[in-house]
Amino acid sequence: MKTRFTMPDDTSIAYERDFRAPAAEVWRAYTEPEIVRTWLLGPDPETEFPVCEMDMRTGGSFRWVWVDAAGELEIAGEVLEADPPRRLVSTERMGGSAMGGMDLPPTHNVVTFEEADGVTTMRTVITYASKEHRDGAYASGMAEGIDAGFDRLDPHFASISAR
Repeated sequence: MKTRFTMPDDTSIAYERDFRAPAAEVWRAYTEPEIVRTWLLGPDPETEFPVCEMDMRTGGSFRWVWVDAAGELEIAGEVLEADPPRRLVSTERMGGSAMGGMDLPPTHNVVTFEEADGVTTMRTVITYASKEHRDGAYASGMAEGIDAGFDRLDPHFASISAR
């Protein structure tokens, strides 16, 4: 299954992906650091993921740092709403040397998890400060990185259903 991307308005990117797993398992894979470390790596297999700090409760925060040939990329944010396993709302800031030292304004992210017949559709809508920020994020290889990460999750869910 591949990730489907759209741009519903001038400042947003939406994507969704179906996983053959219950919503509770997809939520766990999205919010528990020990699982997130296994898949949230982008397309480069040489990427290191030295920081994966996550408190995905309402009022919590997260911080991820990756290092690869392009430098360091840091994403951090606050959890505005957590309703497991249905909905997660957060802010997100991105910066680091991999971005040429540029820090982007925060985004507003809404992730929903809808389960039907053993398949969970995870849908994310990211709203940027401007069309230019949205277009720059998408042009950075975002779709390829997200899809590569989610491809790593499919075997995780297959191993759970085999139990």
